[in-house]
Amino acid sequence: MSIMEPSVTAVLSVKSVRRMHSRAVLILSNGETRVMPRALLRERPYRGGVPFDEAAFDALLRERSYPFALERAVSLLAVRARTERELRDALRQCAYSEAVIERVISRMNEAGYIDDADFASQWAASRTSKGLGARRIAMELRQKGVDAEHIEQALGQLDEEECMESAVRAARKAARGKELSSPADRQKVFAALMRKGYDSASARRAIEALRDQQE
Repeated sequence: MSIMEPSVTAVLSVKSVRRMHSRAVLILSNGETRVMPRALLRERPYRGGVPFDEAAFDALLRERSYPFALERAVSLLAVRARTERELRDALRQCAYSEAVIERVISRMNEAGYIDDADFASQWAASRTSKGLGARRIAMELRQKGVDAEHIEQALGQLDEEECMESAVRAARKAARGKELSSPADRQKVFAALMRKGYDSASARRAIEALRDQQE
């Protein structure tokens, strides 16, 4: 009767590490993958061939993610103001957990670094100066996660005269090479203003104001 050899349990290891923009993907020897914030590789430099301990990996993410996520949030806000949703999405892209993200967002709110109402006001003023209408601005703010109340408030703070001046500038740009006495050309300018987010009444007023200036 033959004696069976004792089975040898393979030691799980890291096969390779795929570094992306803000996250790292660990490919394990059993074919599975684990995702971690790339910044945490500074704490634990995983590389191909090293043993992988699941418990140690989870502990690393749980205990050390917050300071790195906080550092990332501050650096993002130093570049430009962001809405709460934008910041959340950016941290998710880095593979931080929802619990860690919630801690960071709470800290940023406490420090006054996130203010969606102020962001909406600043964004609306800036985009108006670049020739965009209220509808386009509202759409952009919704995409950034700003709630309807803040959007309405931001648009309500815009100066009507400045908005019209911006619309006329946009109309002038769209009318280059066209003759506003031509109904067909006026319709093309009107369509261009509508695409920029102006309502039909504002678009018509801007075209008429431009025609008056050209006469």
